[in-house]
Parts: sequence; structure tokens; C-alpha cells
Amino acid sequence: MKVAFLYNFAAYTEWPDQHIQNLNLCIYDEDPFGEHLQHIQQKKINNDEIVIRHVKNIGDLTNCQMIFITRSAIGDLDHVINLLNEKPILTVADTPGTASRGIVLNMTVKEGKVTFEANIAKAKKSGLKLSSQLLRFASEIYQ
Repeated sequence: MKVAFLYNFAAYTEWPDQHIQNLNLCIYDEDPFGEHLQHIQQKKINNDEIVIRHVKNIGDLTNCQMIFITRSAIGDLDHVINLLNEKPILTVADTPGTASRGIVLNMTVKEGKVTFEANIAKAKKSGLKLSSQLLRFASEIYQ
């Protein structure tokens, strides 16, 4: 289910004018999705093909348009947020409390359903526009 959310997060996010041919979705540190990511590999969003990249080096994160920060990398969260500060990169996690710390979208599971929190203040600082169609499903919005 979370992989479908990643796709929809990308589909309902508008990046500032960038001339890219691929939307690099980076999984930072250990991949919790496994083969499920294949379902969105090479799908397109606004003519940009989704390319899945597995990243272990924090310095390589600036080559991504969207980053899923895994639970195994949460110890680096402050460094990641500082590195990506005001860059047009959509950050996503699934760890409690990360939206209030600067992650743009944070998924949670409540009563067996995936929900998410949105930090629209951080999105705006990064030059990203989150669709109102996406935000209406957010369980909490940080402004």
C-alpha cells in the first residue's frame, strides 16, 4: 500500500520549473519495499519517467526529486533536512514525528489503513506545491 502512496504523492506534487527527463525516487538506506517498487518503476508522471534509485550516501540525495527516508536512516534525519534545505525535493518517511521535524509527507498506519501527515510550510520553502486533492486526505497538516 505504501508504494501506491509514494506514486500518488509524486503525481499530486508540482515541482518548480525543472527540465528533467526522469523523476528520481530515491530510497535512502535499507529498502523496506523490496520487489513492490517494481510496480511504479518506469511509470510516468507528467511525461517524466519514475526511476527508482537506492542511495546509501547522504551526499547523493541532492540528485533526487523525491526521497523516502527509511526507518534505518532516521538517525540522520537532521543532517538530511539540513542538506536538502529549500531544495525542490519531496521528502517522505513513515516514522512518527518526522513531519513536525521537517519531512514534507509522513505516512502512518492507523487501524490497518495508511494515512499521512503533510508539512506544507516545508513544502512551500522547498518550492513544492502539494495538490489540494492530496491534502484533503491528510490526517494532519503542519502550516
